[in-house]
Amino acid sequence: MTLNKKSDTLLISEEEVFPVEKKLPKKLGKEPLIDAIFEIRFSSDAPASEIIPGFLFSSLEGNKTIESLPMSQIPRPLREADPNLKFAPITRLKWGNFTINVSNFGVSVGCNYPYQGWEKFRSAIINVVSSLEKIGIINSINRYSMKYIDLIPSDDIKHQISLINMDISVAGHKIESEAFTLRVDIIRDNFINLVQIIPSASAKLIDGTKREGIIIDVDTIQTIDDLTIKNVIDEDFSGRLDIIHKANKTMFFDCLKPETITKLEPVYD
Repeated sequence: MTLNKKSDTLLISEEEVFPVEKKLPKKLGKEPLIDAIFEIRFSSDAPASEIIPGFLFSSLEGNKTIESLPMSQIPRPLREADPNLKFAPITRLKWGNFTINVSNFGVSVGCNYPYQGWEKFRSAIINVVSSLEKIGIINSINRYSMKYIDLIPSDDIKHQISLINMDISVAGHKIESEAFTLRVDIIRDNFINLVQIIPSASAKLIDGTKREGIIIDVDTIQTIDDLTIKNVIDEDFSGRLDIIHKANKTMFFDCLKPETITKLEPVYD
């Protein structure tokens, strides 16, 4: 699904996406974030998962390690024939505070816990995508996305559900304390937001600690019309990242009740 008109550039301004300014917290005193991932998907005739990791290893500065993932044991024709496996990572590059996963049709950059902040994360994304352009094996870009996963701590499912800005009824029964998993695709302006709400969830963080509560998973996707990677980078890529980041952040806070945001101790500019 492509939401913007066909063109040689990404003609989207922040004013078009956010016609009415919405005041968002700069940060939260009680940070619920447990994962942050940027992904770019592309077409390529070359085995990208075999070429990209080595190139990034030599071009990115800092400490790095490369490892093959279990998906690499599945023959390439089988992976590419299965839509569920096509974009599954085959190789992983650990780069300082970031993790880069590579498939034959996509690259994702994850910010390791604890979150390093948007400025550092954006800089890492730009560094990686700029390096991808230099490799010369990517035919075109199909989409890019920003995904943030938050877990708000609570050990009571009724309390967890009460934190979220939603009202669900099934067969005339209002969901207030029952377990469920909700996924909804919300289209706003030029983005598709895949929102998942999962109460009674638990997560083991990289530092070994365990957190229990309700998960708010927001994956904000920008589909594009098969632009070259040069087009994507040249069209104010840093600004585009700021826009999709703000779209994701806005959707997350829209999922919360005002009193929930207050409990997370928001800090504004």
